[in-house]
Amino acid sequence: MDAEGPIPNLATEQARSGAGRHALARAALIVSIFAFLPPLALAAIIMGHVAEHSAEHIAEPIPEQRSIGSPQNGQPMARAALWIAYIQLLVVLSATFIFWTAFRQMAISFQRDAMVQGFFRSSDREQPLDQNEAGEAEHTARAILNQLIAIEDQSRRDSKNGLYACHINELVEGGLEGTTEAEKRAFYQRIADSAYLFEISSCNSGDEDAKDAAYFLTAVPRHPRMPEGSAIYCANESGEMRQVRTGTSLDCLKHGDPLP
Repeated sequence: MDAEGPIPNLATEQARSGAGRHALARAALIVSIFAFLPPLALAAIIMGHVAEHSAEHIAEPIPEQRSIGSPQNGQPMARAALWIAYIQLLVVLSATFIFWTAFRQMAISFQRDAMVQGFFRSSDREQPLDQNEAGEAEHTARAILNQLIAIEDQSRRDSKNGLYACHINELVEGGLEGTTEAEKRAFYQRIADSAYLFEISSCNSGDEDAKDAAYFLTAVPRHPRMPEGSAIYCANESGEMRQVRTGTSLDCLKHGDPLP
């Protein structure tokens, strides 16, 4: 030790160290009040542990050297801050878990609701399709139209007056011979979900004699779901299917290209 230097006052140095620990513990206690906010909870926990660790490893001034009003080591305050922070953080995490579990169950039930599913299906029917999806939609429309043509032929054979069915729902409800109710519902859903609108017109024209029985069946792309230039399909009582990519459904019947 330098003989010329001042002799350190250990009591003063310890008092200053105690004051710092006391201030840190007090800050931890104040922050712990807002521990329901996770970032502040972590800050309170860190400060509380630091203050408690310092209080345990740095000796306090002996009673004879402690002056009146000298700062305490802050250990009780640090422990109180830790208790408050940990309890609040545990409550917040538990509440978050309970809320998330309830919200997840509600979301699952909400998705299973028939009305909600119907709404999303309706929304999906308005979404534009890309080129690949549009090609698949055209293929599906042709398959549906072929099945409707087959049901029309069967309907006329089975009817007493030899006339065709004049409504899409009537065709679906009748179905092909041997079709189950589940298959009929599935077919109806394919039509409802299709990117095409199916319609029967000019049905059983003339004097409703079996010789004049007729129908005009069309499949027109829904816009804006189907892109411009999508195929329009049509068929009549002859059973021949045609298509055009410009014009209207009437142009399809008059000038459409026959399909195999």
